[in-house]
Amino acid sequence: MHDSQLQNDDWPPAGCPPLDWPELPDAAARLAWYRAVIAAYGELWAGHATAPRVQPVTETALAELEARLDCRLPADLRQWHSELGVLALAEVLCSVAPDGTTPIEPLLDAFPAIADLCDDAPELLALAGELVAFGDYLGNGNLFCFHRTSGEVYYFDHDDGALLTPMFPAVADYLDALMIRTLAEIHEDDVRGEALLAERIGPALVRKWLY
Repeated sequence: MHDSQLQNDDWPPAGCPPLDWPELPDAAARLAWYRAVIAAYGELWAGHATAPRVQPVTETALAELEARLDCRLPADLRQWHSELGVLALAEVLCSVAPDGTTPIEPLLDAFPAIADLCDDAPELLALAGELVAFGDYLGNGNLFCFHRTSGEVYYFDHDDGALLTPMFPAVADYLDALMIRTLAEIHEDDVRGEALLAERIGPALVRKWLY
């Protein structure tokens, strides 16, 4: 239990969403959900260096990133950074700034050794060349990436035989799942959090992701 909880018998904090999949009829509803989860997570980690910070990114910075990548960011990822810019939640998102600790960049730049891992699989290396890392699971080298053309989200796992696994149809689906991961930490209920994720992507992908 974190300091904020020890000081407050009314936990979770006011305005914290329940640990469940909400109805999200439009982009505005999704963004409002994200803001509520982030605010509650901020209460959880109040006063800690790891507390989330809302830091919207400028259009200039986003355009510069897209020029470096030579592709547009998926719309949902672009909105996340332009409206919120939060990087530290239950998992870490990569930064728009090129000098960030873990910047958004092509997977081949983020993990150059992948070329050696794909030595006998040229088709896998070709796929890796189409992927851009945007999420740094837990700082262990495993990365979430979007496909430049399709926007599909892949999970790069350098410790497993399946290096690149399709995980989500789009970035919004990953961000929604990240909210569930974050809410599970707030509500101190990882079991339900994992069960909710399994409802959406299946137990096998949850095991791949979390274990």
